[in-house]
Amino acid sequence: MKGIFIKSLIKKFKDIKFRYKLVITYIFIGIIPICILGTVSYQQTKSMLMEHENSNMKDYVQQSVMSLDNQLQIYDNLSDYIAYNQTIAQVINYEYSTYNEMYDKFTNVLDPLLASLKYFHSSVNQVTIYTRNDFVKHDTTIAPLSTIEGQYWYEKIRSEKARNILWFVNTDEKKVFSARNMPSLDKGEYDGVLYINVDYEELFLPFTQMTSENYGVFVVDETNNVAFEYNDFKKNSGNNKISYEELEEEWSLLSNGQASNYTIVNAVTNNEWTVWLYRPNSVIMDSIWSIAFLTIAVTILCVIASLIAATGVSKLMVSSIEKLTDNMYQVEAGNMEITITSDNKDEVGELIRGFGMMIERINLLIEEVYEGKIAQKEYEMKALQAQINPHFLYNSLSLINWKAIEANQPDISRLTLLLSTFYRTALNRGNNILSVRDELNNMKSYLDIQLMMHEYEFDVEIDVEEEMMDYATLNLILQPLVENAIDHGIDLKPEGRGVITITGRIEDGILTFIVEDNGVGMDEEKAKLIPTQQSKGYGVRNVNERIKLLYGKEYNLEVHSQVGVGTKCIVRMPAMKMK
Repeated sequence: MKGIFIKSLIKKFKDIKFRYKLVITYIFIGIIPICILGTVSYQQTKSMLMEHENSNMKDYVQQSVMSLDNQLQIYDNLSDYIAYNQTIAQVINYEYSTYNEMYDKFTNVLDPLLASLKYFHSSVNQVTIYTRNDFVKHDTTIAPLSTIEGQYWYEKIRSEKARNILWFVNTDEKKVFSARNMPSLDKGEYDGVLYINVDYEELFLPFTQMTSENYGVFVVDETNNVAFEYNDFKKNSGNNKISYEELEEEWSLLSNGQASNYTIVNAVTNNEWTVWLYRPNSVIMDSIWSIAFLTIAVTILCVIASLIAATGVSKLMVSSIEKLTDNMYQVEAGNMEITITSDNKDEVGELIRGFGMMIERINLLIEEVYEGKIAQKEYEMKALQAQINPHFLYNSLSLINWKAIEANQPDISRLTLLLSTFYRTALNRGNNILSVRDELNNMKSYLDIQLMMHEYEFDVEIDVEEEMMDYATLNLILQPLVENAIDHGIDLKPEGRGVITITGRIEDGILTFIVEDNGVGMDEEKAKLIPTQQSKGYGVRNVNERIKLLYGKEYNLEVHSQVGVGTKCIVRMPAMKMK
């Protein structure tokens, strides 16, 4: 099987053009190694750029995590300041005798202190101390512990009995806050909880500015709940947004060494929150394409240069052979009007000159045969016309006309005059060319005779442009077509009134005559055979041959037909004025 396959390839290689053989050989020698080198270089460049992008993403995450940790540390320091503040402890532990005294203390001591802190930290939305249940809730600065009992975060703080600051996030409400037990109140009679609510967008702002675009980020707390989510993808980059569950699946693929559609990095904050940054690989490739493009462009330029060189060399070597082959194809297609020369002294030049001399000799022989055939047709036409003695015919018809008038037979007289007109224009004094006007008169005389013979059982419509009347046409072109329309179309029509339409137009230097009937018609294949040598009828075929002999093969007779609809004959010839 292997040997057969190799033999088949060798045979195909032998059958292709010589120029392509040279190009294929050059491809194997030069272009394939270039493509391999370019592919390897591109893959290496792509791998390096992907690693570089991954390193940049890690730096983005670390910087954002550091920024978040610093911001949280500022809020924790603020929490420590409030929690250990002795002035606040005194306000809370003080025994108030009246509500007015309590209100004055809150207004003059607690409110200014907390307001000043919020002034220097504009991202702090709310600072509230929850403590003694006998306190009346005062704005957002102080409130009874009973107002937060039952809250999930309150239960968690109380259950740990810890002094640590705990952070909580409500993603739906976009709310983030810290809560802790108040250590300054432990020594007193009362205890308390410090609640600090900060701006959600402000806290996570660094994660919205990690890279320029086309990335997604999740911040997940220690219980694996999403605390913050952000993504920024171009509209034309597709639907690259994924859920946290999908991100975990992609991460598991990467961890197991399997292919993933995303590049993912993560880092953990001091608050035990995990930050995940992901970017689609397709987007990364788009962003680094400008660098990788250089490698591809160089490879493509080398390939193009190699192809141009191969094409130029092959053209130089085989151009003469291809010209000779093209000329042979033209001769095979029937175009003998070609000139072939070559100044080359090699074998190909000798072959071209020999072929050119052969074509010249063939053209001479064709011209001799062609002219002989035209002369033969003219002799046949003159012989046919000579068989009819015009003077004898006209005198006989004139005598019949006078006899008809004497016998008071106007129909016979009219028929005789029409017949005389028909033969006078048909014979045309032996000339094969006459004006369109005379050809129409000849056809009309023939039609009037046929109408009388058919007792006017069909109609005739003639629409020929007046501009055509003084142009030259072949003799007896329209009459055979009209005769064919009557004999094979109208006469065979089973029912309905027959109509023959004769149309003449001149356009773009072409005379066009159309003879159309609404007779029985025929199938299209049979209609195409009528003007050819395969046709049994002589009249229509003779019209086609005479047109092609006098004007050339580009001018001819076309026949189109459809069964039950009718037949259309179209004659085209060059527009030439009568001399």
